[in-house]
Amino acid sequence: MKYPDDFINKIICGDCLEAMKDIPDKSIDLVLTDPPYGVDLEYDIYKDTEENFLNLMKGFIPEAKRVAKMTIFPFVRIGRMKWLYNNFEPDWWIVWDKGSPGIRCPIGFNDYELLAVYGKNNPTNMHDIFRQSNIEAKGNYGHPCPKSVKWAEWLISRASKEGDTILDPFIGSGTTAVAAKRLKRNYIGIEISPEYCKIAEERIRTQTKPLF
Repeated sequence: MKYPDDFINKIICGDCLEAMKDIPDKSIDLVLTDPPYGVDLEYDIYKDTEENFLNLMKGFIPEAKRVAKMTIFPFVRIGRMKWLYNNFEPDWWIVWDKGSPGIRCPIGFNDYELLAVYGKNNPTNMHDIFRQSNIEAKGNYGHPCPKSVKWAEWLISRASKEGDTILDPFIGSGTTAVAAKRLKRNYIGIEISPEYCKIAEERIRTQTKPLF
């Protein structure tokens, strides 16, 4: 593949670690993604084990930092914080207040999720906490763990400007690409599952009327 013709505003079906090798240094304005969680979710191809997750992060985080001016992604499980700080210390955190999703935690209910932040895109002037329900995404699009389009829109609108390029190396059902296109950004989506690629392309075709 040749950058940018085979990347910009495309869904690439393949291994993100291989595809990202062809992306030049700092050519991406924002990596916004939602990697697998390593909690045994049922993806159609990827095996969502703790070991696979940590091995994937060892490859993904350095590549994301190389290609992008700014990277944002959820990093769940408090028990993994020591691993992250020992290997890839974030520059900052964003707190996503999910309201009351009813997810259990050791003390009761987990109402927030932490997003690791690396780097800073020049237009960025954003708060480090936001509230957005994820209810609209639940059970949709044939994917086990989709994010809502409004979640992606909040982050993209504050961490980039019109005409910027947004990369999602784990595009899943296409949420980031839909939000990017609505907000008049370019997108690059990478996804290892051919089935999820089809879903993402259909959503981009049918759900990307600009917001303004």
